[in-house]
Amino acid sequence: MKKSSFQSLENKKIAIVHDALVVTAGSEKVALHLSNLFPNAPIFTSAYLPEKTFPEFKSKNVKTLPLASLVKNEKQFKYLFPLWYAGFSHLDLKGYDIVISSANYLAKYINPPSSTVHVCYLHNPFRYLWKPDAYSDQSVPYNHAAMSFVRLMLPIFRQIDIRRTRKIKNLLTNSQNVANQIERIYGLKAEVIYPPINFEEYSFSKETDSYYLYAGRLISHKRVDLAIEACKCLKRPLVIAGDGLERSTLEKLGGENVRFMGRVSPEELKHLYSHCRALIFPSDEDFGIVPVEAQASGRPVIAYQSGGALETVVDNETGIFFSQQAVESLCEAMIRFEKMKFDPARIRSNAKRFDISVFNDRILDYLEKLC
Repeated sequence: MKKSSFQSLENKKIAIVHDALVVTAGSEKVALHLSNLFPNAPIFTSAYLPEKTFPEFKSKNVKTLPLASLVKNEKQFKYLFPLWYAGFSHLDLKGYDIVISSANYLAKYINPPSSTVHVCYLHNPFRYLWKPDAYSDQSVPYNHAAMSFVRLMLPIFRQIDIRRTRKIKNLLTNSQNVANQIERIYGLKAEVIYPPINFEEYSFSKETDSYYLYAGRLISHKRVDLAIEACKCLKRPLVIAGDGLERSTLEKLGGENVRFMGRVSPEELKHLYSHCRALIFPSDEDFGIVPVEAQASGRPVIAYQSGGALETVVDNETGIFFSQQAVESLCEAMIRFEKMKFDPARIRSNAKRFDISVFNDRILDYLEKLC
């Protein structure tokens, strides 16, 4: 960490605002890293479910919006989106010199005082507004009639999103992929600072198993179904680490060769990474930290050729791509992969550029320039 940058900020009163702490996902990891970088900063969020998100938040100063106690699970949280929109819009942030919002959707709608520097780390444009077809009925909180009304109102919601986002002067984002989306949708420039991993916490094993691995949330746009169907077709073992709204549906797709682990501990996940044959990454992700973690463990990635994976996976060196989100395309890639050899040291070397030290220095340098 650059000492000069830290010293220039240590007397600043800083707050962190994050959408919600109700799942274990990549944006929550970024919020946690920001909190570790600024340990005295409170974390303002809509709802907080300690047993559903990363346990490290239990030691943090987490402040929730009114009525957060109503939320018992992810679906209930999504059901109350209008409430959180109003809550963030009226959140009292007086007295803070710097406010860092970590936003997928609503946290960016804060209105800090004009004297406060607001930096938004925008993980993606509000996904449901701009990519509604990526969600199945199970991944949204309302019934079919209500969702039909929401879709009818999308043009209005998009205009509100554009107007509110354009008020943000200082934008960071997680990939060039998302930076391009931000410029296309909002007409704004965002500086790319990649999400980090603690590189030294990962290691590779000389002995690997025969299973393929999927790790992440079990919701529609992650396309876990592709991994399941491809492994069933090729009769390959698949381990699925993660939970989500579509777990029951996906379990019905699985056969004897598919094992659902549910949520696993960080230690268990690292073991799964280091011993898998390869990670399967079938989604069109804005960034996607899971392929980076797998590569830090010396394991190759079979990824859909789109989105953030194009910035984290080196084709034919640290993994391979499949060109279509279709079972046949993934099967072809897996067969091709099994005829190839990969160097774990080369794979790990690629992941090192995402180390937490790089992230911390980039964040501190950016804030120093603003202050």
